[in-house]
Amino acid sequence: MYYLQMPKYSIKDYFEKMLKGRHNNEKNDFIKTRLLAVQSKLIDEESAYQSLAEKKELYSISEQDTISIPTDILLDDSIPQIINATEMEKVYSNFLVDNPESNKMGRKVYNSILSNAYFNLCPYCSHREVKTVDHYLPKSKFISFAVTPINLLPCCSDCNKDKLDDYNLEPEKMLIHPYFDDISSIDWLECRVNENILPITFSYEVSDSITDSVLKSRITNQFELLSLGKLYADNATREFNKRVKSLINEYRSNQTNKAMDFLNDNYESYLFDNKNSWQTKMFKALKESRWFLNDALPNLHNVYLKN
Repeated sequence: MYYLQMPKYSIKDYFEKMLKGRHNNEKNDFIKTRLLAVQSKLIDEESAYQSLAEKKELYSISEQDTISIPTDILLDDSIPQIINATEMEKVYSNFLVDNPESNKMGRKVYNSILSNAYFNLCPYCSHREVKTVDHYLPKSKFISFAVTPINLLPCCSDCNKDKLDDYNLEPEKMLIHPYFDDISSIDWLECRVNENILPITFSYEVSDSITDSVLKSRITNQFELLSLGKLYADNATREFNKRVKSLINEYRSNQTNKAMDFLNDNYESYLFDNKNSWQTKMFKALKESRWFLNDALPNLHNVYLKN
């Protein structure tokens, strides 16, 4: 979970350009005409979304499954006076996502969202590679935000699949919003070495030190929904296995030091980048576990290098 820069584009910046050259005929119920008719409404909805998100009140937003054409805009009687969810999902898929080779405006906006990630890491899990774009509020339930950039987030395939259309408008259940919730200064993640068990394994959980009960509930909800505890524990175990030979060599060269220089150096390096990364917390757990330092460390060679 990490904080993102705001998207480069807003509805006002690109909406008309996205519609340029798109089909607009009886077959599609003159969708372009209707979209242009609701552009000002989408701009207003985007502004309301941002205002609520900045105040941590996005939970108060209302679902919408249709967008009505403003009554002061006169359209031919043969043209529908609404845009429905199915149509807006097609607008997202066909006009914004388009195809990877497209040079149209919609794809340009989509690519800018995809690339708005820290070293291409998914902001939901902070581990896997960004592959797609996720709707923070699902487009099927909040169709006014189907192509609104501040509702679109770079995301890995696994988090996108686990999240699906999951959302909850209770203050305690809202997922952390990478554009509006900066939790980088909060020490929210904990790791521990599973003691008296060899080979070495780890457990991760949300920290009890979080003083804001609503924030803690939101982080916990996301942590459980995306199975981050298992993801981090599995990766920590694999990482430890990769480092164990170096760790054993460090211990053997100076048993009095108990490889603390090795552990501290790795901890400080990861801490400099992200205080809540699973790597930071893994090395912190290792260097703070008396069982690991006193009992496990002297026996690692027999467990890992016995062959």
